[in-house]
Amino acid sequence: MFKLNRQIITALGLTFAAVATASAQDASGEVFGGYSYVKASTLVAAPKVNMHGWMGGAGAYVNRWFGVGMEIGANFGDIPAPSGVTAPNLTSKQYSYLVGPQFRFVKTHRVQVAAKFLLGAAFGQVRVGEGTSATAAAQLSTAGYSSFDQTKFAMLLSFPVDAGINQHVALRFEPGVYMTDFSKTKQSNFRFSVGPVFRFGGK
Repeated sequence: MFKLNRQIITALGLTFAAVATASAQDASGEVFGGYSYVKASTLVAAPKVNMHGWMGGAGAYVNRWFGVGMEIGANFGDIPAPSGVTAPNLTSKQYSYLVGPQFRFVKTHRVQVAAKFLLGAAFGQVRVGEGTSATAAAQLSTAGYSSFDQTKFAMLLSFPVDAGINQHVALRFEPGVYMTDFSKTKQSNFRFSVGPVFRFGGK
């Protein structure tokens, strides 16, 4: 599964590079990164938890409004044991890698607003906490709380809002809906990221 997704990302990355170098007069690019927050549960049997981490990516516009983007991200959180089970928290992590089109519908010197629709995959991992007794581990397993590793489909619909600092630097606030398919269960999760964006090219 991972190899297939890596090949897709590589192919789309080449497309991204082609768009970035096309139409030199109109094309522009951007790189960005920063803090990422997701309200999600890698373990679908458990309630959603706060997950914190980082994200980074790049985008290229072939004209003022249409382009492609790609990003990677990682989020980490702890999953409390279910009621009635005395055990340490389970650790959870998700890594995502996504590519797709982006549409910029506001562009001024001070503010830029866009929409992104990115597709790809997410790797999820859950680990039972160290020090969990055999009895507690059995109780966790019965409740559907167990260690696993999965790579599944993921999708992001987000709306980056850039507050310009100068012509080439801005601060990005990006709310969105992050969708996953762990354990064949579709989840729609709130995601928010914030960080600097650096622009080059264009007018």
